[in-house]
Amino acid sequence: MRKRNTHLALAIVMVVLIGAAPLLVGRAILQGFAEKVGRADLRSLATRQLERAEAALAETVTVLRTADRAGLTACSPNELGLLGEAAAKSRHLRRIGLVDRDGYAMCFDPPTSVRRGAMLILADKSAQVTVSMLDQDTVVDGRPSGGTAVVAWRTASGNRLVGELTASVLDLDGGADYLRGARAVTVTLDGGHVWSSQGRRPAGDEVVTSEIRSALFPVSVTVESSLTALRALVQPLEITLAIGSLASMVVLFAIAVWIFWKPSSEVDDELSIALQRQEFVPYFQPVMNIDTGRIEGCEMLVRWIRADGSMVSPGAFMSYCETSGHVFEMTRQLMRRSVADLGRLYTDNRELKLSINLFAGHFADRRIVEDIIAIFENGPIAYDQLVFEVTERYPLGDIVQARRIIAEMHALGCRVALDDTGTGHGGLAYIQQLGIDIVKIDKMFVDAMGTDLGASTIVDVLVELANSLGMGVVAEGVETQEQLERLREKGVTSAQGYVFAPALPAKLFIDLAENILHPRHPEAAPTDGAEPSDLDAAA
Repeated sequence: MRKRNTHLALAIVMVVLIGAAPLLVGRAILQGFAEKVGRADLRSLATRQLERAEAALAETVTVLRTADRAGLTACSPNELGLLGEAAAKSRHLRRIGLVDRDGYAMCFDPPTSVRRGAMLILADKSAQVTVSMLDQDTVVDGRPSGGTAVVAWRTASGNRLVGELTASVLDLDGGADYLRGARAVTVTLDGGHVWSSQGRRPAGDEVVTSEIRSALFPVSVTVESSLTALRALVQPLEITLAIGSLASMVVLFAIAVWIFWKPSSEVDDELSIALQRQEFVPYFQPVMNIDTGRIEGCEMLVRWIRADGSMVSPGAFMSYCETSGHVFEMTRQLMRRSVADLGRLYTDNRELKLSINLFAGHFADRRIVEDIIAIFENGPIAYDQLVFEVTERYPLGDIVQARRIIAEMHALGCRVALDDTGTGHGGLAYIQQLGIDIVKIDKMFVDAMGTDLGASTIVDVLVELANSLGMGVVAEGVETQEQLERLREKGVTSAQGYVFAPALPAKLFIDLAENILHPRHPEAAPTDGAEPSDLDAAA
């Protein structure tokens, strides 16, 4: 016993290490990717802001140069009017005017409340074009002029034509959605004069900065954000990764407990005896159309009922049953029993579907196809009423062989569903490569839809993908009316779970199905001519 406990403890440690390693590595990869994309987005935002500043400055220089060449260098009413017309045609100029060679105001159009003789810009006799800020103490139109950029063009007389840019020149470009509210953009002129400062950067985090300088004008743009804001890009994927890693750890832990806690020979003997006595019986969980209330079929689930009437949970034997190979005979017995139990119901109601769970080993060779033909050919349950489910939780050993097996199932008229979609190894690759007809949304995502944005997003993606590929969608593990409403809003029409019924013994399932299909009060029956179900959508 002590040795077995030691082995179990070691197995648990290995499970934790194996489960945690992909989580840690995957998280590091995702965060690295987010930082790379985030820095590129910050650079792109800085570039766009700089281009806007350069465009405004270049247009202003062109207007001032044109005015100088036209001789508009005095303050006569006629010249002021022409200057005003030039300013009005510009997208970026707020007003245009003249300052003397020392930098003092002479006249402007449109007029301003700047007093004549107020110094607006510093004198610079050497530069043809200068870009600066209005004196911070200068009042223009009743407000401080700080943050207002002016472009000056030196004329032959030494006076300068001055263009004052509008405040909207540098209205902030929103940038990527995930950065909104988490970035600061500063436009600076030479000398450290701030032309524009917009947005905010979260405090108390590592700063990520992108700075770019103009090659044409004395202006630069700095965009700042934080690592946390950048990593928000992949937060839904991190949640999915964590959920998947946790699910894998749970499965590995269950396998470890089973293998190390109970001697294999004892388990093998018990399973062999149970198979000989045919103690494994099928239970049937209804699959319902949540729009019409019609029953669409059921999923067959295994129950081990001992001779004394006690029931063994599937979690206590399925993992070993699969690894030992007993699952093949168990599946054959369950399929034969389902024909005996449901044959009449399915003959009378050809629209009903029967879903049967398979595991990775079933797709290693043709035995499962031979079993399907032997059990269902010319029987009361037709091939086109069968749906075989392959789980994503465990990897398929040979994808090419699995595709051949599924192709043979399709040739018979059967359909194939991907169970536990989004929780395991195959994901989109299985959907693309295997020819899947139906996607089953795992209970894990259904439970988290109302509280976890990542889970809700995954459901949206799966539904959209299935619709675009002409596949059906079935939600599993639905337990509340609220979940039903959320699924209905997302376009899911087929579901199963305790909100309808648990897995039922054959007689109870048949009674339930008959009551729904052939109610005693016809007015209570589901509406005819309803939309086709997701189980039928893939037909």
